[in-house]
Amino acid sequence: MSLPGVQGKCMFPSPSSNFTLSGYYGVWYEIGKIQTAGGAAFEKDCVCTTIDVQPRTGGQHGDSTALNSCRKLTPTGKFLNATGQLTEMNRPGKWKEGFFFAAPKVDYTVIYLDKNFAVEYDCGDILDLYTNYCIHIMARVPNPDAAGVQAVLNFAEKLALNTENLPYQATLQKGCW
Repeated sequence: MSLPGVQGKCMFPSPSSNFTLSGYYGVWYEIGKIQTAGGAAFEKDCVCTTIDVQPRTGGQHGDSTALNSCRKLTPTGKFLNATGQLTEMNRPGKWKEGFFFAAPKVDYTVIYLDKNFAVEYDCGDILDLYTNYCIHIMARVPNPDAAGVQAVLNFAEKLALNTENLPYQATLQKGCW
C-alpha cells in the first residue's frame, strides 16, 4: 500500500518580495494547480474554484481567513467550501494554515504576487513519513490571458517546488460565472 503524497520534505521558498496584505486580500480564481494526491482531498473533483482571503478579526497582525469554494465536477454541481485559518505570519506572505482544530497545520507561502496573478505554495510533512504539497496558480479574473498564466507557471517551476514532477492541471472556470 502506498501513502498519498510524496516521500521527503517540504520546500521553504521565500514569500514574494512585493507581498502586501492589501494586495492579497479579496477573491482569487484558481487557474490551475500542481498537487499531490493527499493534498487534493478537498479539491479532487473541483471546478469553478475560488479563494477569498480576508483579514481575521481578533487575531494577530496578518491573521486571515481563506474561504476555499468550488463546484463538484461541473459548473452546476454541488457547492463545496472549506475555510482555512492563516495564522503565525512570521514574514509577510508566509503563514501556517489550518482547517480543523486537531489537524496539523501546513506551511502556506505566497511566492508570487502582482495585481493580476498570485502563486501560492502550501506543504505539510505528515509524521515525517510523507509530504503533501500544492502550487496554486491564481488570477483576479476567471479567464486570464494565457501568456500571463504561462509566465507565472514558469516562475513557479524555476523554484523547483514540484519535487515529484507532477503535471500541471488547469482548473475549469469557463461556464462558471
